[in-house]
Amino acid sequence: MPTQPLTLLIVTPERPVLDRQADLVVLPAFRGEMGIMPGHSPAVVQLGEGILRYNAGEEKGAFAVLGGFAEVYKNRVSVFAEGAELAEEIDEEKERQAVQKAKQILAARGGDMTLEAAQAQLKRSLLRIKLVQHRNAH
Repeated sequence: MPTQPLTLLIVTPERPVLDRQADLVVLPAFRGEMGIMPGHSPAVVQLGEGILRYNAGEEKGAFAVLGGFAEVYKNRVSVFAEGAELAEEIDEEKERQAVQKAKQILAARGGDMTLEAAQAQLKRSLLRIKLVQHRNAH
């Protein structure tokens, strides 16, 4: 008897991002990637910043996830992310410019952005670029 597929739900504070069936979900867990397949034992997982990937038959999808947590229960993977973006929503050139600006602010130790905000912007922009490159490679 074939196993039932996973239901993948991704939600951010701004909007529901995705609700679909999947055969495999790979989460950017805080301490490394975690693969989820149908029949996985229940779990609550803290998410780091990284790329969430899923396979649904021949289709493959990926999102940049900006922290949060995921719950795995009865073939349902519910992701509650602080932010989640599709590669198609990202302007790679704009992100490269944001990386340069953040690096300049960090080098100058000041400017109109705090050091903490510049570090956060740098991290987010690099993650977005990584997602676009992941999409382009597949």
